[in-house]
Amino acid sequence: MTTTKNPVGRTTSQGWEIGIRRTFPIGPHQAWELLFTHPLLSSWLDDKADLPFEKGNTYTTKTGITITVSSVTTGKVIRMKWQQPGDPQTSTLQIRIIPAKEKTTISFHHEWLKNGQEREAMKNYWGHVLDEISRRLKI
Repeated sequence: MTTTKNPVGRTTSQGWEIGIRRTFPIGPHQAWELLFTHPLLSSWLDDKADLPFEKGNTYTTKTGITITVSSVTTGKVIRMKWQQPGDPQTSTLQIRIIPAKEKTTISFHHEWLKNGQEREAMKNYWGHVLDEISRRLKI
């Protein structure tokens, strides 16, 4: 009997996905503000990004990534469509702020990625953002 096992990161319902999170010694409000304002916003979008992150907002970075905000619960979760330059397909990005006692977990969940290579690239991308948060908080 032969069984087919999905590789790590591939789901039957949402294609390839990556989830990465880290807990920081800050409050949820500070975490939200940190992610959606400069200078950290430059780490995951670009240094020109200036939008209120409300449903329907669209922004294209100088590298050609286009985001469209799908839904927002301010201070808790934002979902957006993420489109790589020149690619007609979009993936879905969810950023969550999760209170954790006196700390806060910042979580990136990126789904509907094209393949394992894009999954690995986005794992590195969001890992870099979490590293940058650590650097900015000096932890």
